Amino acid sequence: MEQHNQKNMSSEQSSRNIAIFSVIALLLLVLSGYLFYQNTQLRKDMVRMDQEFTDLQDINIQLDEEFKSAQRELESLKGENVELNKLIDEQIGKLEEQKNQIALLVRQNRNYSEAQEEIEELRATVAQYIEEINQLKDENIFLTEENQTLKNQTDSLTVAVEASQQRADSLLTEQEVLTEEKENLSKENTALNVKVMEASRISIEDINVKGYATKESGKEVRRRRAENVEILNICFETQVNQLAAEGEETFYVRVLNPTGETISVQAAGSGVMTLLKTNTPIPYSTKQSIEYKHKGEEVCLVWAPGIPFQEGLYAVEVYNKGFLVGHTTFKLR
Repeated sequence: MEQHNQKNMSSEQSSRNIAIFSVIALLLLVLSGYLFYQNTQLRKDMVRMDQEFTDLQDINIQLDEEFKSAQRELESLKGENVELNKLIDEQIGKLEEQKNQIALLVRQNRNYSEAQEEIEELRATVAQYIEEINQLKDENIFLTEENQTLKNQTDSLTVAVEASQQRADSLLTEQEVLTEEKENLSKENTALNVKVMEASRISIEDINVKGYATKESGKEVRRRRAENVEILNICFETQVNQLAAEGEETFYVRVLNPTGETISVQAAGSGVMTLLKTNTPIPYSTKQSIEYKHKGEEVCLVWAPGIPFQEGLYAVEVYNKGFLVGHTTFKLR
């Protein structure tokens, strides 16, 4: 009985052990399946991550190559124009900012198709920059050529103006020389004319002055008192001068009162004459013209100034051709 019970107990223990082992085996099998699945997913994730890393590297490399290519192309467009070079540097800076933004977008979103679109947009921006720069270069070339043309024209005009100024200066100098020569010739001619006129003047002698008054009958009578004198009778003898041309000769007479003033009465034929040597105007009292015939003759003139005479010593000067040719004095009591 005890032996049978022991067998039964042993059999039950064995069954429990089998059940436990079965459960453990099942759990291990499930765990193994789960681990296998996790390992498979992990492998897939690693493959995906490797691919993403590779794609990220490719995108970055492509971005760097696109940027460097654009930078080289833009740098090659630089020249001597400082403003244009500054614009190119600004455009390169903008492209670098755009490249960095694309790289950041790729790292954050892992959207490679969108990154490719951004790269295409980068290429389009580069092309636009290059087109704008080439257009500016063409415009600069055109402006440079125009400026050179204008400079050449300005230089030509400057040369022409300088040449004209030199000609004007030369003409002015010549004109000044000619003017000076003309003035000198005029002076020489005037001096020569003065000498000719002086050489051809008609000298006189024997100047005689007498005072007269007119009676009621109209007869002129000699008077010596100043208060009675109304008329002066002035006579003189001309001398022969073969250098003087025959023809009309005019003699100007100045009567100076005792105070040395010229008696000048316009209504009585007085006026102004010019001394030829000094070109000085002086008043005269009266004048007389004759027909000169290369022979001496007596010339008489009558002068009634219509003013009272004063007592004293008077002077009489006679001029011909602007030169003093004779003088005398007379006294009225």
